[in-house]
Amino acid sequence: MMKANEKVMLQGSFAGVGKHKVSGMATIKDNKLMLSNFVTDEGPDLHVYLVKGDDVKNGVEVSAIDLKDKSQTFDLSDKDLTKYDNVVIYCEKAHETFGQAPVSEDMGGTAMTMMTGTFAGTGTHNVSGTATVDGGTLKLTNFKTDEGPDLHVYLTKDGDISTGMEIDAINLKAAAQSFDLKNMDTSAYNSVVIYCKKAHEIFGQAMLKG
Repeated sequence: MMKANEKVMLQGSFAGVGKHKVSGMATIKDNKLMLSNFVTDEGPDLHVYLVKGDDVKNGVEVSAIDLKDKSQTFDLSDKDLTKYDNVVIYCEKAHETFGQAPVSEDMGGTAMTMMTGTFAGTGTHNVSGTATVDGGTLKLTNFKTDEGPDLHVYLTKDGDISTGMEIDAINLKAAAQSFDLKNMDTSAYNSVVIYCKKAHEIFGQAMLKG
């Protein structure tokens, strides 16, 4: 079991609870909790907790969260990390859990595996090129896409944007682009999707294979 001062990384992906939507990655490393690519429904008094199981009564409050900040870091140096296995977003005013991320040890094996895929357009859209996930980087090569008003690149499971991870906006004209995956556990996803946030429409997808 991990000791409180060991530098083993714990990671997990957020999922919403009930009707709430929460997404992103929770990473515990070097006695710090990092939320990356973090998005949550708004609530009047949202806090982040370390919890054993899914009941905040078996947990400890870490801090209030910033509803709009996709990258947040919190100090855990005074917490016994051996006691907890979930990171929970909890509304103290409504006494309601908005989302949680079960965290487990990640020794880097799955996240460092190279995966590649070839883009294909979706519907009437044309998208081509290669997507490569190599370590902590997503690379697009020989990349071309139809123009759209607000195109972003996502990592998804089977093309499902609602449970996927937004990475960044793309450059419509650049044939080669790279994106930092910020310690994301890429083993949770198997496709790279080009998505128009304004039109709520998938332009293209590349299924990844190791």
